[in-house]
Amino acid sequence: MNRGENIEKLAGLLSADEYGDVVAETLVEILAEERKRNIFVAKLQELANEVKAIDQEITFTRMERSVLDFVLASKQPLNASEVSNGMGFRYSSLRHRTHASRVLNSLVLKGVLGKIKVGQSYYFTSPAEALMECLKRRDEEPDRCSPVRIAAETGMPLAVVLEVIGGLLGSE
Repeated sequence: MNRGENIEKLAGLLSADEYGDVVAETLVEILAEERKRNIFVAKLQELANEVKAIDQEITFTRMERSVLDFVLASKQPLNASEVSNGMGFRYSSLRHRTHASRVLNSLVLKGVLGKIKVGQSYYFTSPAEALMECLKRRDEEPDRCSPVRIAAETGMPLAVVLEVIGGLLGSE
């Protein structure tokens, strides 16, 4: 597809979208100034990489799968020490809290767990529970919240946050 076709396609998509005017106005404002344009292009590349990851199949090591199952089966948020104590008999490396923490954070980055900060500790739980706790702390509702901030606070990918919010709102 050549450059002109891409521009025409973008114009068509913006025209058809209910927020097209807002998106177009924002793009014009950003692209008009070189410094803002450069930031936009860098962020757009980050977004493109994140969107690409949505379509990739998530794979787990045997240890990650066991830790995920352990956390979800507990039906309550767990911290790295609790996972270390509960799983260390099965995987000796998990006897070390730092290794358990690394595995848990890997599962958060893959979008299958979320994390909640309580005091100085992080607790790991299902993405839905992490999102609900975050909404409660922020005094927000699913239809009026900041998905980007929730993603940052829970450690989950933005796509997962949006998917969970969509599920809460009953949309596909």
